Amino acid sequence: MEENKIESGKYKPRFDFDKDHNKDAPETGTINELLQELNYEMARTENGKEAEHSNASGNKITRKELNGVIDFINSTLGQKIPGGNCTLPISTLKTIKLLYIKNDSSDTQLIKRISKPGTIKATFEHWTERNTPRNEKTIKAASYLISTLEREIDEERRSQIHINRLTPSKLLEYYARHIKELIEPIYMAFEGNDEAIASAFMFGAHQIENYQPSPILLSKDPAPVHERLYIYLLTLPFLHFVGEYQQVVESENDELSKYKIEPLFAHSISSPTECDALLRPVTSLAAIHSFLQTNANELARLVHQATGYELRSSEITNIADETQKVLHAYVFHEWHRTDHDVVNISMADCVAALLAITIQKKIKTKYTPNWKGQSSSEKTVSRLLSHLDTSRDIEELYEEDYIPQGAMLTLYHRYCIAYALLFGRSNRMEAFMRFQIAYLKHMTIAHSHFDLEAGNEYETNIAMFCEYLIQYIEDQATSHAM
Repeated sequence: MEENKIESGKYKPRFDFDKDHNKDAPETGTINELLQELNYEMARTENGKEAEHSNASGNKITRKELNGVIDFINSTLGQKIPGGNCTLPISTLKTIKLLYIKNDSSDTQLIKRISKPGTIKATFEHWTERNTPRNEKTIKAASYLISTLEREIDEERRSQIHINRLTPSKLLEYYARHIKELIEPIYMAFEGNDEAIASAFMFGAHQIENYQPSPILLSKDPAPVHERLYIYLLTLPFLHFVGEYQQVVESENDELSKYKIEPLFAHSISSPTECDALLRPVTSLAAIHSFLQTNANELARLVHQATGYELRSSEITNIADETQKVLHAYVFHEWHRTDHDVVNISMADCVAALLAITIQKKIKTKYTPNWKGQSSSEKTVSRLLSHLDTSRDIEELYEEDYIPQGAMLTLYHRYCIAYALLFGRSNRMEAFMRFQIAYLKHMTIAHSHFDLEAGNEYETNIAMFCEYLIQYIEDQATSHAM
């Protein structure tokens, strides 16, 4: 049957996401009906008059022009849209129209910008919740799509989605805490034996990497396309974060051989008094400049002992701003946003942070923040320390995320490596990072199920497996101790 023609003067779009959408309207439509609406809107205003910027060439939008959007939905959201003039749920047609219009009406390369890591390079610079000067076009476009899709999702369902799909920052906090709780029994079971702890982490990482959960039973009523896209866009920053985080960790681990840090504090592990002096919190972020200045001679001596690098006490003061930024990364990772007057930084922390800065001054690693669609002027190849912008303070980071995540996390990871080397624990630290990455990669798989229930089932399965795995490692430690 021939599709109904759109009558001028009586036009009302059927395929727009409307906050007050008509629940009595037909629940399905066809691709041809969507094409008619798109072509009409291209040439006409809502009252039926010819649009000021109508398509004078007379070219019409065809199914071919929709294929890029449809391919994205099929490959990314796991929902098959057949070829030809198929009949689809109204919400699916609305989703196709939304993506097509947004992709076609702007210079944002929308489909490429919102593609999954693997299809495009993973980037820390994909956020919808941060006030960042980088990647603004993608952030604005993704935020627009999310706010538009919300109109079709009722409040109860949205609430359920947000309970199960935390913001990326909260999700990373949650997994960091969960991993910490998960591995605590390993530390207890092998207390004082760093090599045994490292072996346990490596064994656990290998088991998690090779874990294949049972196939998830697909629901008879899979989530609609617009809801899948909504969940996908909420999840995408997390998928990107884990992707580039893995790259940073692996790259820094490859740099280990260049560090040449002597295990200065390894002997102190068996000396409770000396160990306590090194690990006891002695200063705060707010007081770090004066602490570094007061203890510059001792700190310079320790850096020299650890690396052989001659570091004058005056140089300690000169790199105090950079050192404070690295220590802030440590404090934030451990306790999240914390009052800067809280005394939570030890002498060992200060030495590790200074080593991270000193190493960078020697090996001069470069970092270029990367995202899809960036202009040549945005591709600033800069050394890590230049990204810290010492003209701005830490408090401003909460107002504007001015330090690229990759630069900050590279320096933070370098601090962690330096800290581990100082205590002779590099094997343990490297094994833990492999365990952490293995776990997080499974969480990205769970969150790549853009059907909420399927994703939750996968996450439950891997969480149960990890708990059984840790229990097995704990049992093995107990049996060998007997």
